[in-house]
Amino acid sequence: MGVRLALVAALCALAAWPALAQKSTEDGLRDCEKLAAVKFKGENPAFKKFEIARAGVEEDKFADKVGTQFVSTVYHGKAVYQAGGEPAEVRFICLHGGLNKGAVFVYTLPK
Repeated sequence: MGVRLALVAALCALAAWPALAQKSTEDGLRDCEKLAAVKFKGENPAFKKFEIARAGVEEDKFADKVGTQFVSTVYHGKAVYQAGGEPAEVRFICLHGGLNKGAVFVYTLPK
């Protein structure tokens, strides 16, 4: 009976994995947006918005250090950046330190 319970628990965990991965990705992207808002507002008082376009985001598992900072995931794709005038589509890269660390670096490039 114990083996069956263990098997059922393992199957339930596997079934929940895609939902956990999705939630983790969404949480990671939200962390990136939050860090970007703080960073960009500090650099430019006219900053209004940084919003990642979820549909085209690429997620690369990294699990290594960049300098002394551990990075678990690199997110990159398109986002909307607005400071002052009209919103502009930009490319972005975000280094994420994992569930307990959050985003550690966000950078944008013109499209």
